[in-house]
Amino acid sequence: MKRNTKLLIFIGVIVISLLACSTFSSGGSNSGNTTGNDTGSEPANILFEDDFSNSNSGWDQYSDDAGLTDYENGAYKIGIYTDTYFYWANPYQNFGDVIVEVEAQKTSGGDDMQYGIICRHLDVDNWYALVISGDGFAAIRKRYQGSDLDYIADWVEVGAINTGNSTNNLRAECVGSRLSLYVNGTLAVEANDGDISSGDVGLMAGTFDQSSTEVLYDNFVVRKP
Repeated sequence: MKRNTKLLIFIGVIVISLLACSTFSSGGSNSGNTTGNDTGSEPANILFEDDFSNSNSGWDQYSDDAGLTDYENGAYKIGIYTDTYFYWANPYQNFGDVIVEVEAQKTSGGDDMQYGIICRHLDVDNWYALVISGDGFAAIRKRYQGSDLDYIADWVEVGAINTGNSTNNLRAECVGSRLSLYVNGTLAVEANDGDISSGDVGLMAGTFDQSSTEVLYDNFVVRKP
């Protein structure tokens, strides 16, 4: 794992955020729902959930030569097709303290890559990313006031991570100043940082020295702590 690779930051499609917010507030197809599917009443501790079966549930849909973020066959896909690059995507929500869970599977490319969960995405310049790598490491990263995506908990090897093209159950806990990432039920890495207290949630994937990677996500759930 390359610990100090400086990534080129791709600023997501801002216009999509305005469209998504408009959809949720104007009584469109998702009016009144906080999930990708209308499943009736939800448990009180669930703030948001999406199984990605509805491609109009509000997540970013974007593609260019460098990569893509989009729905695919009942899941959500982030693909990167150049080295030292990453994309991220959001459902355009806003929370304080949260527990975020998702099933994630790297489906192509080598293992010198990262993927995981975003929390407290205040805007494109301020957010946290709790990530794992294809070769079995975990880290917590932070972009603050437009800085590089720095490490607040550097890469640590975690035996609970399923390496290669395998599925991992990720759980990010962003509660107060404590940020924790659990992988397949095991605490992988944690840090303390209180600079960003609220914001959107999301998903990300990126490459280091290798030229491409693709990750599929499913069963995304946001809960109260």
